[in-house]
Amino acid sequence: MKLALVLVAGLVALAGCGAGDGSPTTAGAPLSPVPQSATGAPASAEYNDADVMFLQMMLAHNNQGVEIVKLVSAKQAQKQELKDLAAAIEATQQTETSDMRNWLKAWGKPETGSMDPNAHHHHGGDGLTDKGLLDALSKKDGAEFTLDFADIFVAHQHNGVALARTELKDGKNPESKALAQRIMDSRTGEVQQIRTLVPGQ
Repeated sequence: MKLALVLVAGLVALAGCGAGDGSPTTAGAPLSPVPQSATGAPASAEYNDADVMFLQMMLAHNNQGVEIVKLVSAKQAQKQELKDLAAAIEATQQTETSDMRNWLKAWGKPETGSMDPNAHHHHGGDGLTDKGLLDALSKKDGAEFTLDFADIFVAHQHNGVALARTELKDGKNPESKALAQRIMDSRTGEVQQIRTLVPGQ
């Protein structure tokens, strides 16, 4: 059974998130996503608890996402197209992280939320990938690494889409909700590109 089936358990609503509106492809050749610059936009004073929790959870999610894609560059046997995509994803998520930290700081809120797992139930869980899977992935190489990386990262990005959907439904801050929409679009495109680069994923 693919690792993705384990990682996305309980996120049935994401079944259709692989369609449509991400980074473009041409003749089956994926184009790496253009890293988004940090907007530098000041945080509006208008926000609610859902906005705060979304930013806190996405910070942790992005940090782990960067950790995952960095594994690709460490593997010499990986195809260059996958390394280029991983580098672009890393840059995009790091610039998003800059805005999120600035907004939380402006609101006087911490970067980490409650450690109580029940606190994230409304958001579908904490959105993070099991650390044991990442430790196992780091020890693999070649085709085995490629397939397992694709499974893990697709599931990880699906979880990010779930967090963004909850923010769009429950959030109040306009900058945070705009970020959530960009996350939905970019993660969907990244999933499409990984599936193109890793046949059979």
